[in-house]
Amino acid sequence: MSNLVVGIDIGGTKIAAGVIDSSARVLARYISKTHAGQPPDDVIAATVEAFHAVLAQAGLQRGQVAGLGVGFGGHVNGAAGLILTSSNLPAWDNYPLRDHLQARLGVPAILENDSNCAAWGEYRFGAGQGSRHLCYVTFSTGYGLGVVIDGKLYVGATGTAGELAHTVIHPDGPLCACGKRGCLICYTAGLGISRLVRERLDRGEQTLLRELCGPTPARVAGEIVVQAAERGDRVAQDVLAIAARYFGIGLSSVVQMFNPDRIVIGGGLAHVKHWLVEPGLVALRENIHPVLHNSAEIVYSHLWEDAGMIGAAVLAWESKI
Repeated sequence: MSNLVVGIDIGGTKIAAGVIDSSARVLARYISKTHAGQPPDDVIAATVEAFHAVLAQAGLQRGQVAGLGVGFGGHVNGAAGLILTSSNLPAWDNYPLRDHLQARLGVPAILENDSNCAAWGEYRFGAGQGSRHLCYVTFSTGYGLGVVIDGKLYVGATGTAGELAHTVIHPDGPLCACGKRGCLICYTAGLGISRLVRERLDRGEQTLLRELCGPTPARVAGEIVVQAAERGDRVAQDVLAIAARYFGIGLSSVVQMFNPDRIVIGGGLAHVKHWLVEPGLVALRENIHPVLHNSAEIVYSHLWEDAGMIGAAVLAWESKI
């Protein structure tokens, strides 16, 4: 049996693929950003392209890898191989992604939520090593959570444990992509930041963001908002302050519910320490029971953008596909 697998991380704006060995070394890497906002057929085509491209980079043929591990950003029933739904990508309701990829690629595959994959990657080979009760929070386009309890990945009855982003915090709040109102993701991470900016633009507020992203943007990148904030833009600073506060409130729920000994923070927005992470940690402390102050060590990811694809690959290995 080959000691190599392909790990693929399908996010809202990026597909990352890697050829990974049993020690979690990434031997080749391929990144694509062509699938954002596209329907399943196009996303699958981009995933198939990423699989073949990363094999070519590694100088391998399909038969030289043992299989494929896939992480996907959405509600995932990994055991059934189904995408139940996704807020980041359209038309995925009850979609049998694992079986489609196995048929297209001719290799055995496993499927899991992307935050669960990242949690397992960090637990086995990254910043979670040595922890018994680990929570991994991804702070990026979405706000995801993966949970390891007593050394086992916890996925829940239907595979969707840890869907922190769709916890309702304001029942009469704005409509979320999931169909509910006032979900946490409406106020934080990339999706929330984008919504908050569009709301301020629609109100006609004077802001540098109008110049940087246009008057009616479909989506506003968090990096642009940070750029405006650093140039002194009040609206950008206000939006980031709201996003940071709700990031911290989300973390407080993680601490209250799971009582982890360690929380690993990863994802693209985790790099925005001054505007988002540091004030978020203040909000965390303000919103947990005092008995839980300092109960969890909070650390940054070690694997960063590779966490999801490494975790997916490790789960594939451990499933003995």
